[in-house]
Amino acid sequence: HMNVNLQMNYWPTYVTNMAECAEPLINYIDALRAPGRVTAKIYAGVESKDGEENGFMAHTQNNPFGWTCPGWNFDWGWSPAAVPWILQNCWEYYDFTRNADYLKEKIYPMMKEEATLYDQILIKDADGKLVSSPSYSPEHGPKTSGNTYEQTLVWQLYQDTIEAAGIVGETDTAKVTQWKKNQSDLKGPIEVGDSGQIKEWYTETTVNSLGQGYNHRHLSHMLGLFPGDLISVDTPEWLAAARVSMENRVDKSTGWGMGQRINTWARLGDGNHAYKLITDLFDGGILTNLWDTHSPYQIDGNFGYAAGVAEMLMQSHAGFIQLLPALPDVWSEGNVSGLKARGNFEIAMQWKQGSLSEATILSVKGNECRLRTAVPVTIKQGSKEIASSSPVTSNGKEYYEAVFATTAGTSYRVNPVTP
Repeated sequence: HMNVNLQMNYWPTYVTNMAECAEPLINYIDALRAPGRVTAKIYAGVESKDGEENGFMAHTQNNPFGWTCPGWNFDWGWSPAAVPWILQNCWEYYDFTRNADYLKEKIYPMMKEEATLYDQILIKDADGKLVSSPSYSPEHGPKTSGNTYEQTLVWQLYQDTIEAAGIVGETDTAKVTQWKKNQSDLKGPIEVGDSGQIKEWYTETTVNSLGQGYNHRHLSHMLGLFPGDLISVDTPEWLAAARVSMENRVDKSTGWGMGQRINTWARLGDGNHAYKLITDLFDGGILTNLWDTHSPYQIDGNFGYAAGVAEMLMQSHAGFIQLLPALPDVWSEGNVSGLKARGNFEIAMQWKQGSLSEATILSVKGNECRLRTAVPVTIKQGSKEIASSSPVTSNGKEYYEAVFATTAGTSYRVNPVTP
C-alpha cells in the first residue's frame, strides 16, 4: 500500500546512509508512469498521447505489473496523493546525496509529470481556493473537496518540484511560474480547529467531530510535520496544534502506526514521548517472528522504528543539521556514527549527561554546513578553528548555530565550548 506503508519502508534509507537501497524504489515508481497515464485518462480525463507526459496516476494499491487503478473499494483504494507522497522518498535521494545528474535523469521527470497532472485536476472550491477533489483521508472519515492529507502532499510536491526545476535548469519558465501560483492558491494546507488541533478535514470543528479521530492508526493530517517540512519550528502555531492532534491519536496502535508515531514525536522534539513509543512498539507491536503487527504481520513498523531513532538523534529537514533534537532522558550517554544529513554530510557524535560532548562532520560534497546545537560549540578543521556558534532563539527556546564553508572529502570536529 502506498498510503503510508511503502513510504515507511524507505524512511530510514537515506538518514542511515544507504541511499543505494532507494534506487529500486525510484525505478519502480518510474515504471508506474506508463500504466499510470492510462489510469489518469480514465479517472481524471488527462490524456498523454504518444511521446507526451501529461500526468500519471496511481493509488493505494499498486504492483510491478502496472496496477495503478483505485481498486474495488473507495474507502481504502482512492488515494491519488499516494504518488506525490512516494515522490518525497524519491526527491530525498537528491536532497541527501546532492547527485544533480541523477536528479535530472531519473527523479525530476517523474516530479515534473506529477506536478503537471495536478495543474490539470485541481479545481476551485467555493472559497476560490484550489483543491484536489474528491479527497479521502486514509482510512476513515468523510469524502470531501480537499483535505489536509491531499493538500499537504500537493503543496510538498510543488515545493520540491520547484526547487528541483531550479537545480536541473528547467527551461519552461511558464510552467514553473504556474506551479508557484498553484501552490500559493492551494486551500490550507493547514488549518487549526476549535480544540487547537490541526484539522484533518476543513469542515472539522473540534477534535473527533469528524471521522474516528481518537486513536486512529493513520496520521494523515500530520504529514506536513513528518516526513514533510511544512510544519516546523518556523510555524510555531502549527507545531503546537500538531501536538494537540498527536495527543488525541494516542500511542497504542498497529506496529506501523507506532513506528510512524515515533518519527512524528521526534519532529515535535519530545524524545521522552518518542522513547515511550519505542517501548510500546516492543511491548505490543513486534511479534515473536520480529515482524510488526497488522494482520497477519508486516515489516514497515520495523523500518519506521529505525527511522525514528535516527530522527531522535539528528534532523536536517529544516535547513540546518540539528544534533540530539529529541534525546530521551534514558539515553543520557551514548554515541552514534554513520548518520547522513541532507546536503551529504556524514555525522558521528558522542554525548554524556544528555549533552553533546563531541561530533565529527564529514562533508562528502563540499556544501555549506549550517549546524544547530543545544550548547555553544567551535568547529575545527584539523587543529585550526574555522567557526564558532552564536545563540539563536527558535520557538521560544535558545540554541546555538554555526555556519561554515566546507571542502569535499574533509572532516570537521565539533566541540562544546568549555565554560
